[in-house]
Amino acid sequence: MSSIKSTVTTSLNSSAALGKQEVAFLKGTSSTAKQTAEMKATLNNMKAQVEGLKSQLAELKLKQGGDQFTTGGHGCWGTPTDNWQPKDLGAMVEMNKLNQTSGPISAEKFADSIEAAVGDLDGQAASGEYRAVADWAANNRERLTPEARQVMDIYSKYAALSQARGESGIPQGDFKKMLSEMRDVGDASAKKALANLDSKTHGGTVSGQDMARAIQTGTADHDGQAAGAELKEFEKWASKNESRLSPEAKEVLDVYRKAAKTAQAEGRSGLTDKETAALNKEMRKVGAGDVSARKATEALDKQSGPISGEDLTKAIKDGISDTDGHSSTSELKEFEKWAAKNESRLTPEAKEVLKTYQQAAKKAGPEGMTQKEADAMFKKMDGFKTFHDSSMHDALEGLDAKKGKISGSDLTAAIEKGAGDLDGQAAGTEFTDTMKWARQNYDRLTPEAKKVVDTYEKYATRSQAQGSTGIDQKDFKKMINEMKFISNPRPTRPVFFAA
Repeated sequence: MSSIKSTVTTSLNSSAALGKQEVAFLKGTSSTAKQTAEMKATLNNMKAQVEGLKSQLAELKLKQGGDQFTTGGHGCWGTPTDNWQPKDLGAMVEMNKLNQTSGPISAEKFADSIEAAVGDLDGQAASGEYRAVADWAANNRERLTPEARQVMDIYSKYAALSQARGESGIPQGDFKKMLSEMRDVGDASAKKALANLDSKTHGGTVSGQDMARAIQTGTADHDGQAAGAELKEFEKWASKNESRLSPEAKEVLDVYRKAAKTAQAEGRSGLTDKETAALNKEMRKVGAGDVSARKATEALDKQSGPISGEDLTKAIKDGISDTDGHSSTSELKEFEKWAAKNESRLTPEAKEVLKTYQQAAKKAGPEGMTQKEADAMFKKMDGFKTFHDSSMHDALEGLDAKKGKISGSDLTAAIEKGAGDLDGQAAGTEFTDTMKWARQNYDRLTPEAKKVVDTYEKYATRSQAQGSTGIDQKDFKKMINEMKFISNPRPTRPVFFAA
């Protein structure tokens, strides 16, 4: 670089190679004013070229980034300078440790090695230590990931600045800045995938499918960093864009984290091909679903027995309440998939509720339902009630949540709670709801519970025969006592026979 500068300076300051006569001949017979203007224009042009050369020299000195190894270069190190030193033994030892490893060298691993190689403060970071690192990097360029090559370029930049000042070491302040820049080098493939994700979503909500595709693309380069530098890039991006992540996108990230932590626990920063294939499959599955809808259907799974119209309506309300615009797409698919697996559990009213949802979703289109459309849909769903008395419905819901058999005591307590509100419907809607529930759950009733049903039917039909939808308070208490007696039969007394 100094030779270029001196050549330019010499050319500008040296005398003209042509004599006055030759110059006059070349100038021709034009006027003196014209000749002066032409000469001035020529000088200005030369000055502009010199400024351009100076700019290029300055740019070469301070050049950051750029991969000096792709074309076979050695970074900034070339002809030895006045402060040239032989390769540093300590730095060579650290580089030799990398020879004992296999596979690609990541940016993080290479930065650690450089810090260990030149961090002894012996004033050789820009000379002997740099030579050891630069030569190793040139001889092992195929093992360096693109990010590791960027780390080497950062070292080359700081070494060149120190060499330009005639120093063999890198000042402590510059050394800290250099390490900071090295640590900030991210994973190129992951960064590219995330940039594409930002471009596609335009700053809006990131779906589970968007996130799954980005992770699959960002970890597909086989550089052994799926559980290392690539994971860090996605984690860093996610922390800055948490408000944009849909519940599905967050679940996809959790799937990725789980796979990465498994690899890390085994001391690996990458995933095997088999692990990658399994990860991508799981992410696609999670990303294609809908978290809010899936949680709503999981709540239905916790219930025992048939699913009423009220049950399914509530589940759909919970499932599409996140206003993510998926009410007519992924959320609908979750409910349809669940309904296909649980068709035998759906009451006729629940089937009508599902049909109403499908019709509303089809009318709304892929953009999802507006609040007005959703309200109209739920109003229609409310007409498909399996149970018509709210107090009895709540009491029977408690039985649905119970696992296993329904005892006589369980059913008696539900009837006492559901029909004991003095609304005059103990022999009307409350009785009708109980009989409907009992038919749907008959196989869950113990013998005592079945006798409780018979007892309720006896007292309710007696009131109906008298033209009443309620059961007289005195008769109601008598009925409950009878049910309790049936539910807790006295133990059989032993019988002894005379010999």
